[in-house]
This record gives sequence, C-alpha cells and structure tokens, in this order.
Amino acid sequence: MSNNDLDSLLGQAWALSRERHGYGLSVHVPGMFVFNGARGKYRAVSITGNRCDLDCDHCKGSLLKTMSQAPDGESLIRIGMEAAARGDSGMLITGGCDSRGRLPWKDFLPAIRRLKDETDLTLTVHAGQTDPHIAQGLKQAGVDQALVDVLGDDMTAREVYHLPRGIASIHETMSSLTEAGLEVIPHILFGIYYGRESGERGALEILKEYPLKKYIVVVLMPTSGTPMASVAPPAPETVAKFIARARVELPHLEAGLGCARPRGAYRRDLDLLAVRAGINSLALPSDRAIAEAEARGLQITYEQTCCSLGHTGLVSHHPSSVESHRGH
Repeated sequence: MSNNDLDSLLGQAWALSRERHGYGLSVHVPGMFVFNGARGKYRAVSITGNRCDLDCDHCKGSLLKTMSQAPDGESLIRIGMEAAARGDSGMLITGGCDSRGRLPWKDFLPAIRRLKDETDLTLTVHAGQTDPHIAQGLKQAGVDQALVDVLGDDMTAREVYHLPRGIASIHETMSSLTEAGLEVIPHILFGIYYGRESGERGALEILKEYPLKKYIVVVLMPTSGTPMASVAPPAPETVAKFIARARVELPHLEAGLGCARPRGAYRRDLDLLAVRAGINSLALPSDRAIAEAEARGLQITYEQTCCSLGHTGLVSHHPSSVESHRGH
C-alpha cells in the first residue's frame, strides 16, 4: 500500500470515527505504570502465581511475573480490600492457564463475589477459555467485564497459543460469555504469529458475530526468554492499516489501542497513525499522539484504568509525559 493509499484509508477511518463516536479520546494508564507521580488505579492480579501450563510462544508466563500474586481466595480478598482502601477504582484478575487454556475460576468465585458485595471495585477478568458453566459463574460472582484474546485462524491458535481445539475454543468462549450477559472486550493480537499478519482479518470476522461495544488492538512485543525474543514486530504502518480497516468494517464499535505494543520510536510512530485512524482510546500514549489529537480538536480525558473501561473522569488534567514515568 502506497503512502497515498494509506493516507486515504486513514482519512476514511477518521471520518467514520468522528461520525459514529464524536470528538473524544480517552487516554489510559493502568495500575502497573506510574506517571506524573501517580500510579494507575487498576492493578493486575494473578490467581496462579507465575504458573502457566499453556506456555504460549510469545509470553512463556513472563507477564505474570509483573503482577500481584493471589494463589487462593483469601489472598485475592486481601489484595482487593487493600486496593479499595487506597482508592483504586478496580482490579484486573488474570493468571496462567492449564493445557486447555482455562483458569481455575471455580476456586475464586466466592472471593470475587465477596469483593463485589463489600467494595465498590470494578472487576475485570482476563477470562481465558470458558464454557457456559464458567461464564455463568463469573456473571453470578459479579464480574463486570471479561477480556478475551481473539485469534482468527487455527494455525495461530495451535502453534502460538497451543490451544488444542484451535479457534473453536475462542468461538465457545465468546458465545458463552455473551450469552451469560457479560460485557466482553475482545483483544486482537496483531503480529502474534511471529511478527507476521496471519489471522487478524479472521478475528474481525469473529467479532462480527457477537453483541459488542468495544475491541482493543495490541501488538506483539518481543520478549526475552521466549521463542519470539528476536522477532521484529510488524511495521507501524501495517498495524495502522489494520486499525483503519477494522474501523471501516466495524464502524459502530469503539476501538482502542492497548498498552501491549513496542515502546520508543515504534510507539511514537504507531500512536500518531492510530490517532489519524480515529482510535477512541489509547493506553500509555506518546507525546506525539497527544499533540496530534490536540491539533485535530479531540477532547482528551485521562483515566487511571485499563483501556477496556469507558470514561470515568478520574483524571481531568494533562499529565506530564507518560513515556518518562513508566514504572512497576
């Protein structure tokens, strides 16, 4: 695609975004980051410690090491109560998976229910692979949102995520969660097949089958100690083209660019293009993206939450550079 073709596609996506969603941009800083002297108010907690039997090629459980650990229901309650006491708005509950891609939700549902009953926390789960029984349990426990990684082809699902049933597991998960009445926020993982575009367009087709409000695009971050450590992520222009095409195909849905994407110059380039493509929410934005959004007349709100959530108005001022204030 030539630069003129890309500019034309970005312009089409921008116009659709403004027509359908107005002139707002929500900027998000989740709980594992610090900027302007303040930490985000939505931390991630692993209910399996550092263990993940699925052992996906892009992660190998490394993401779990950055999270608080809640190996049982009592520790999850304690962490949740501490979060509520310090004024956090919510918590992302996640963890490693078994060989089928499932998390041990049954053991934690009573603790989640207690946190919903005794605090004002918004509770998001990274659902993993679910069936109707698990989905109903999460709904009855009071879970507010379920995040789902959506892969669009069997090759990626089996070779990278090691899901034995391929995307059949993802279809079952999406159907189970939506039929249970949970708000589902799909995450499309761009370049997750060793930096190459593979099933991303198929993921969009899956999204079209379900009643959704929003989806998030994230990008492969090569991680040391994994088979993808030396893989080059897809070019920012390639990701931007996908973001714009997704807007054209799913104009009624809000679109977000999540915190999982390469940093530095890569992020500055991608963020700028994402703003031009009419992205509705942006996690950990570069200064270049903020300048572009302001120049285009967008009304920016700042949130100390995961980008899966809508506008809360938690932060109403423009913080200093997010890039220079990351921390764990």
